[in-house]
Parts: sequence; structure tokens; C-alpha cells
Amino acid sequence: MITRRAIAFSSTMLAALALAGCSDGMKKTFGLEANPPDAYQVGTLPPLSLPPELGQLQQPNPGQPPTQEASAAQQGADVVSASNALPMGGQTMSPAGEAFLNQAGPAPQGNIRAEVNQNAAVASRSGGFVDKLMGDNPSAPAVVNADEEQRRLQENAALGQPATNGATPQQSSASPGLFQRFLNLF
Repeated sequence: MITRRAIAFSSTMLAALALAGCSDGMKKTFGLEANPPDAYQVGTLPPLSLPPELGQLQQPNPGQPPTQEASAAQQGADVVSASNALPMGGQTMSPAGEAFLNQAGPAPQGNIRAEVNQNAAVASRSGGFVDKLMGDNPSAPAVVNADEEQRRLQENAALGQPATNGATPQQSSASPGLFQRFLNLF
């Protein structure tokens, strides 16, 4: 026979599991997560000026963007475009300059900022219930242990060996989850 206590416990556990997956969206919904403006979307307004004759002004259209200013996205794209990076102004590029630009590689993609923002959002997302059970991402990149690496390089220098001799010591910040700790018991 099912008691009220069992029903209350099971409904509480079900509600907790249902809410565990909603944590990121709820923070944004209730304004608990900061949402700063994108630096590439913020622009400066043109200075105010009066035309010589006020009668030549066109009538404003409510709700329409101003006609005399460029969008912030266009201004940002103009600033970082390759054509503005090296003004040619009738000059020809030297062979050294051409070699330098060729060595720099191809121009970045047009949507690189959105891609970087998306990757940062995915990387900064906190783990959910399943991630806590399974542990950190096992494919997380290992970080070089600076103290051990310095000691290895000093030993190589003292012995007259190249710096590339020996393995680079690394440390991982991944921590095992509850499930992995349980498996490590066996």
C-alpha cells in the first residue's frame, strides 16, 4: 500500500530531477546572469550639426533608423577589415611585406566572433546532474605543470641536452564523478 509519505517523496524527487535541467535557462529568464553588450555592436553616434537651410531637411520617419549614420556592426567590420589594416594609397607592397602577409595565413571567417562566443558559452556552462555523476569531461586538455617543466629544462641545460629531450610534465584538472569513484573501488 502506497503511503502519503512515499507519494510526497517520489513527487519531490521527480520535481528535483525536472528542475535540474532548467538551471541555465532559468538564470537568464530571471535576470540572474549578466548579459553585457557585445563590444562590436556598440558604436559612436555622429556629431550633431545643423544644415545651412532648415527647409531642406527631410521629414523624420518614426521607427526608422537614422539615415546619416552607419550601423554599429558595419562600423566594427570596417575597423577590422583587411583593406583598412594596410592602406595602400598608390603604393606597391614590398616583397618582404607580401611574404609577411602570406605567412600570416588566410583572412578570418566573417562569423568568427559569433563562433568564439558560442564556444565560450559552451565551455562556461556548468555541468548538470549527469555530468556530476560521470565527472568532468575526460577529454579536457591537460595543462603543463610549470614547476616540473622548469625543473626538466634546467636539468637538460645542466647536462647539455636539447630542451626537447624528455616528456613535458602535464597535470589535468578533471575530477572523477560519483560513478567513476564507484568504479575505482573495484
